[in-house]
Amino acid sequence: MEIQWLHLQNFRNYCDQELRFLSGINVLQGENGQGKTNVLEGIYYLLTGKSYRVHKEQELARWGENEFHLYGDFLVNQRKLRLESHYRDKRKVIKINHVPCQRLSEYVGTINVVFFSPDDLIMVKGGPAERRRFLDLHIAQLHSRHVHLLNAYNKVIQQKNALLKRSFQGIKKDQMELWNEQIVTIGSQILKNRWDYTALLSEKSKKIYEQLSSGEEALTMDYLALGKNNLQEALESFPKMLEDKMAMEIERQMILVGPHRDDIIFKLNQKSARLYGSQGQQRSIVLSLKLAELEVMRQEKGEYPLLLLDDVLSELDTFRREYLLNFVKFLKQTIITMTSADTPAAHISSLFRVEKGQIRREN
Repeated sequence: MEIQWLHLQNFRNYCDQELRFLSGINVLQGENGQGKTNVLEGIYYLLTGKSYRVHKEQELARWGENEFHLYGDFLVNQRKLRLESHYRDKRKVIKINHVPCQRLSEYVGTINVVFFSPDDLIMVKGGPAERRRFLDLHIAQLHSRHVHLLNAYNKVIQQKNALLKRSFQGIKKDQMELWNEQIVTIGSQILKNRWDYTALLSEKSKKIYEQLSSGEEALTMDYLALGKNNLQEALESFPKMLEDKMAMEIERQMILVGPHRDDIIFKLNQKSARLYGSQGQQRSIVLSLKLAELEVMRQEKGEYPLLLLDDVLSELDTFRREYLLNFVKFLKQTIITMTSADTPAAHISSLFRVEKGQIRREN
């Protein structure tokens, strides 16, 4: 999978910018704050319908503008696709080959992408919500129905939360049971998807981390479904857990059971990587996960996804930097941002200079 052409209009600090990419390694080079990351964000938004930096579309529009437009030509299994994403009048419109999509689930996964930035350390250091988001974003690219499941589950959670926020006397047991039934039905499918994807990712990331640590450390990655490390046990106990927590949920006015509270536990040599891992070890875990994502997508889709690397080379030591660059040589396409102080990657296909929202190609 690769991008051949990108057009940004009123997106971030770009007024009207077109770029043509080649297969192989494409480098966007410039000082900080010039707009390198904005290009990657535009590509990512165009492919997933979401920004990895902000939640409101208006924040993506150029200063003083109320709309933005993104266009891209992509190659997937030798088939050319035009994707468009428009934000105008506080509405988002997405298109594939000029045909509007009614739902995001029809769009996500058309082109697969893996994005890697220094901020991804939050997957290890941050809270459970970051790790759940990481899983869900990539499951959605492989199985578009996961988007529908998440949307349906969130609506049920919102309805149940609204019920719990009412006065204590106004909550009836039969109403709670109605929402709990839906939480079990939809939530169980989400649990299965996350469990299966974690198993795939764990297997591949373990091997990569072993190479990065020269065999001295073992990485394990466990998905805790409803606090349990056994999927079948979690699914079987799901209804009873909701029933047992009903009185406490009413008292606290919050939902205490469900996949929206799950977590992933990373361990190095059986010790918590979040609590005891060094900065270097945590970076190696994230690098292992990102490279494992590439392998899982190739396995599931038949070809590697587009890889976006945002200023990560300067964050890695020499050994890990070389490991990453040797890995990406086998991909169809990678787009890398780096500062002028960094040395461009060897064997690059194209080099772009980024300065004050203007991009010019240098080779």
